[in-house]
Amino acid sequence: MRIYVAHPTSLDYENNIYIPLRSDSFFSQHELILPHEASSDICNSREDYKNIDLVIAECSQPSTGMGIELGWFYDEGKPIFCFYKNSTKPSSALKAIAKEIIEYDDNEDFVKKVREIIS
Repeated sequence: MRIYVAHPTSLDYENNIYIPLRSDSFFSQHELILPHEASSDICNSREDYKNIDLVIAECSQPSTGMGIELGWFYDEGKPIFCFYKNSTKPSSALKAIAKEIIEYDDNEDFVKKVREIIS
């Protein structure tokens, strides 16, 4: 399964998303697309979004760029699961595009809940 992980660039995505997901052996059987893993440059084209099976979006902080990406995924009919940290309040606009909006406590809980969606 090809899983795209969207997030705001203002978030410490390396420590809060990338490392926890890559450290869990469960995800080795799937292709995780972490858009800023190799570079912080923006290089995605809209065509790249057609070959994704599932979208995981970390939505604890607002992000115009991520909002545009999620709109493209929504237009392609891709299932979008939005996650937010329990100390934050996600945008109510996510209800229009998300298959589910999921609250989590910490990095461990985030990984656990992502696994549950994929299983």
